[in-house]
Amino acid sequence: MLTLALRLGMTLQDLRERMSAEELFLWMSYNQESPLSDARGDIQASIIAASVFQAQGAKVSAVDLLPRWKEEPEQVIDEAAQAEEGVEMFKAFLMVKAEESQAAG
Repeated sequence: MLTLALRLGMTLQDLRERMSAEELFLWMSYNQESPLSDARGDIQASIIAASVFQAQGAKVSAVDLLPRWKEEPEQVIDEAAQAEEGVEMFKAFLMVKAEESQAAG
């Protein structure tokens, strides 16, 4: 409802007083098909900006130029732990195959 109020230049109270429930449900259905948010504008602007930078030789993508509205927590990747996990999974796979071949043989 906040996005709709913003788009229509109304407060939430104005929206509740002046809009029928039927019309509100129609807007909600429309929003599912074509979101009212500014996300598409941000994407379009980043594509245009990236094109301009790339034309000048910059190594940048549209994703690099998207605004970040919230700080996303960085995920720490422990490469050693991943490698060890991979080795353990491979060993388990080989053990299963060895047991299968002994049972078949």
